[in-house]
Amino acid sequence: MRFFLIILISIFSFGTSYTEEYRIDLSPEGFKKFDKRGFGKKTIFEPGKDDKGYFIKATADSSATGIGLKIEDREILNKYPYINFNIQVLKDFSKDPIQKEKNGHDFVCRLMTGIGKKIGSKVVSLSHSSWLEEGYSQNSPWSSGAKDVIVSSDNSGKPIQIKVNVLEILEQHHPSLKGNINFLALFTDSNNSKEKVECLYRDIFFSK
Repeated sequence: MRFFLIILISIFSFGTSYTEEYRIDLSPEGFKKFDKRGFGKKTIFEPGKDDKGYFIKATADSSATGIGLKIEDREILNKYPYINFNIQVLKDFSKDPIQKEKNGHDFVCRLMTGIGKKIGSKVVSLSHSSWLEEGYSQNSPWSSGAKDVIVSSDNSGKPIQIKVNVLEILEQHHPSLKGNINFLALFTDSNNSKEKVECLYRDIFFSK
């Protein structure tokens, strides 16, 4: 978690539209717009395609970095308050990493958004956990301005479609932001547990 702020430095942007939804381009060309940042051993993010469409595969092997997009329209959630994304846990932690604690704060799949900056970031981490119940939330043990929100606890290994009212979550956890965001990031980490985990991310879009 402590490394995610670096994602927000010198990152690319995407525009907005006024349709019923705004999709994030996960094709190889779209993948090039994601910025890769972090310290230490890096999580590997790779674009791919199968019969279901494009995806990004994340492999963390004792690593903790992410990829992100800068959002120029900070009020995008006023038009599209929901974030939708599909995840599939290909390789989970072998045991409970104790995600409530600093030395176990790793997540195989998570999507992060909010206001990121060098000092005073306020973000929410929409996370998958096979051990914490869906709906559970906590302050990150690494950063007072980061909130973990468990949006999936399905440990079947099958694809999981997630739809979250992020505007509502931000109003609950960071009311001072008034729903504003300036980045979207994918983050898969295992630097505390020292394990190898893998996740597929696909079908990421904002919707009404």
